[in-house]
Amino acid sequence: MRPLRGFQAAPPTPEPLAMPDQPLDWTFRDPAAPGVRPRHNRLARAAVMLIPLAVATGFARVSALALADEGAEGLALSLLSGLAVFFLAQSTVTALIGAFRRVAPRPASAVPGLRVAILLPIYGEEAAEVIGRAATLLDSLQRPGHAHRFTLHVLSDTRDPRKVLDEAAIAAKLGAGRPEGAIRYRHRARNIDYKQGNIRDWMIRQGGAHDAALILDADSLMGADTVLAMADALVTDPGCGLVQSPVMVLPGETVWQRLQSFANRVYGGALGRGYATWTGSEGNFMGHNAMVRVKAFAASAGLPHLSGPRPLGGVILSHDFVEAALLRRAGWGVRILPEAADSHEEAPETLAGHIRRDARWCQGNLQHVRLLTVPGLNWVSRFHLFSGAMAYLGSALWLAILVLGTITGGGGPWLMVAVLAMLMAPRLIGLIDHLVRVGVPKGRRLAFAGTAVIEFVVATLVAPVMLVQHVIIIARALGGVDNGWMPHEKGSLSFARALKLHALETGLGVALLLGIETGMLSLWLAPVVLGLILSAPVAMLVGARGHWLAEAGWRA
Repeated sequence: MRPLRGFQAAPPTPEPLAMPDQPLDWTFRDPAAPGVRPRHNRLARAAVMLIPLAVATGFARVSALALADEGAEGLALSLLSGLAVFFLAQSTVTALIGAFRRVAPRPASAVPGLRVAILLPIYGEEAAEVIGRAATLLDSLQRPGHAHRFTLHVLSDTRDPRKVLDEAAIAAKLGAGRPEGAIRYRHRARNIDYKQGNIRDWMIRQGGAHDAALILDADSLMGADTVLAMADALVTDPGCGLVQSPVMVLPGETVWQRLQSFANRVYGGALGRGYATWTGSEGNFMGHNAMVRVKAFAASAGLPHLSGPRPLGGVILSHDFVEAALLRRAGWGVRILPEAADSHEEAPETLAGHIRRDARWCQGNLQHVRLLTVPGLNWVSRFHLFSGAMAYLGSALWLAILVLGTITGGGGPWLMVAVLAMLMAPRLIGLIDHLVRVGVPKGRRLAFAGTAVIEFVVATLVAPVMLVQHVIIIARALGGVDNGWMPHEKGSLSFARALKLHALETGLGVALLLGIETGMLSLWLAPVVLGLILSAPVAMLVGARGHWLAEAGWRA
């Protein structure tokens, strides 16, 4: 095993690196790409596509027969329901694949060392906490047993001059106790192209001095073993251009954050392993907590602006999916590493903050529809782009299903039962998988079960709210309204504030309730109506402090 080379900084002289815009009208192949060795499980890939297709086709056919007397509306309801069922069934199959996958810890290996830059983009966050956390990671990586060399680069896009001074001072203070160049700080005068522009600016200015870059977010928290496993993967797989770790959600302080963390950790394990199994070398990029091969990324992933005005033109907001697709097009692999699991991020504190973040993601993912026909993309990359768009367009799909179900008067009970069954299936698979692999101590089992019930109830009540919000966001984007790069909503909500934020959902719920009471609407809409009417109190309650969840015996 090669010895640690010590706490060495990168070369002091920046080495510029070209990062040209990638063509979207013709294909590009990076001549430096050595070729990708397929890593996916062929049986798993076939299962995750063909089984949901068979289920969706069967569901649509049965629906069409049941609604044969409803004419065009019945046929449309059958087809749309089949499409919705496909994605629900795919989640179930993915979770099943993950439940049967065994992931062994990656042993330490004597691989040649990489010069790795830890990139920390910040935008006005609490500098002492954010930079301090990254510096702690840097220190933890300076240990025997590997030959990789790490430096920390704080890349600031902060607009407040006073905060900029604070950031520079904190970076200088932390750097003073370490070898020269171990921690570097750069502030951009112009915030061009948001985070992707920040990373690109660093690549162009000094990327050539490094072999790899670990891209973080301000809220990222990663363990040294995970980072080293990612660096080793780039060395042992020379055709890999990007390694993504599964990202776990930290518990946080509020009920919303703790329930998001619970769902992510308990249900997400099987889904994450299954996703990594069938995607193989055609994985995806989540924008952070990932390591890229610098020269591959610079040569293959420079994003142009889309034609036309914002919000659907201009800067590509959901850049990560697109960068992964372009890397794969250029001949580089993109992998998800399930064993690199000590990787975390924070969730928004409140439901309102979650909706604000979704507004930005939705706008970016809608842009993906324009990129589905880009020449040279791998078909799995196209599926990632399509799935990203459907994560939000799916709300419009479900709205259409609800409207058609109301018009035809059919499809209510059996559609609701089918949907609930397929929504529950990945949760049950994930729950069993978690109990088998991780387990729950005897003294916490009742609290664990209670948390699972609370999470499911909250998720069920919030689903109609998110459906309405996604439709609003889509309508705004299609109408030319730019949601921009908004900060998260923070702080606990009063009932008055929650009612103001969710007035539309509340009013819509009351109107639908009146429709049910008068017999104009079917009773099967009751779960949707309940979620809409309770949107304000639910938003207020999930935004409150959630320490009682931990006190009840559950730990994330």
